[in-house]
Amino acid sequence: FDLGNKNNLGLHSYNFQFSFKKYSKKLLNQMSNKEKVLQDEKSSSRSKRKLSLIICLLALFIPIIVAVISASIILKQQTESNSLSFSPRNAITSVCDLISGDPDSCFDSIATLHFAQIPSRDKINPSQIFILSLYASRIELENVATSIEKAISEVDVINPESVGVLRNCQGMIEFSLKKLHESEMSLGIDPDEKILAINKVVWDLQLWIGEAMGQVQRCYDLLEKIPSTTVRVEIRRKSYEAQQKMKNSRGILENMDEILDLFYPRIGTALVSFAWEYNYGLTVWLFCFEYLLLIFLFCLLLRIY
Repeated sequence: FDLGNKNNLGLHSYNFQFSFKKYSKKLLNQMSNKEKVLQDEKSSSRSKRKLSLIICLLALFIPIIVAVISASIILKQQTESNSLSFSPRNAITSVCDLISGDPDSCFDSIATLHFAQIPSRDKINPSQIFILSLYASRIELENVATSIEKAISEVDVINPESVGVLRNCQGMIEFSLKKLHESEMSLGIDPDEKILAINKVVWDLQLWIGEAMGQVQRCYDLLEKIPSTTVRVEIRRKSYEAQQKMKNSRGILENMDEILDLFYPRIGTALVSFAWEYNYGLTVWLFCFEYLLLIFLFCLLLRIY
C-alpha cells in the first residue's frame, strides 16, 4: 500500500511538472506574440509618421524650389540690366578709362564709329569695342598715308631731301596698314571666340599691332629731319593720333581679363553688390535664405530616410 501511494504521488508530481512546463511555454509564446504584435504596431506607426514627414518635406520642397528658381531668374535679369553690354556708351567709357591715358579721345574714336552704324546697336561686347578701335586706328593711318602722298606730290613746296624722308615714312605707314589689315583678317567671321579666348590669335594681334606702332613711331621720329613746316606738323600730329589709337587697341587685348570682369561680373561679386543695394537687397537675401533652407530640408530628408 505504501509502495502504491508513493508511485501515485510520483506520477502526480510528474504530471504537475509537465503541465506547468507546458503552461509556462504556452504563456511565454503568448507573451512573445503580444510583444511581436506591439513591435509591429510600433514599427508600422513609426513608418507612417516617417512617411507623413517625408510627404510634408517634399510638399515644402516644391514651393521652395520654385522660389529659388524665381529668385535666380530675377537676379539674372537684374544683373543683365546693369551689365555694360546693354549700355554701349557706359561700356566704351569704362574700357577707355581702364586702358587709355586719354580716355576722352579714346571714347570719341570708338563711340563715333559705333553710333554711326546703321542700324545702331543697343548692345556691345569687348570684342566689338576692340574691332572698333582697330578700325579707328586703320582710318587714322590711312589719313597719315593720304597726307604723306599729298605732300610728296607737292614737290614745289618741299625740298628733295624732305621728299626722301616722306617716301621712307610712306613705306613705314604702308607696312603698318598691312599689319592692321592682317589683324582684321585674322578675326574671321567669329571674332568673339578668338578675342575672348586666350589663344595664338590674341598673341598674334598684339604682335602685329606692336609692329605697326613701331613703324609709325619711326616715321614720327624721322619727320624731325624735315624743316618745320605745316606739312611736317600735320603729318606728325596724325601719326601721333594713329599711334594712340593703336595703343588703345593693344591695351584692350592686354587688359581683356579686367574688361571681361567689367562686362560679366562673377556671381559672388554680383550678389555682394546687389545685397547692399536698396532695390535688389531683398531679392538677394531672400534667395540666400531659400537656398539655405532648401539645403537644410534636403539634409533632414536624407537623415529621416
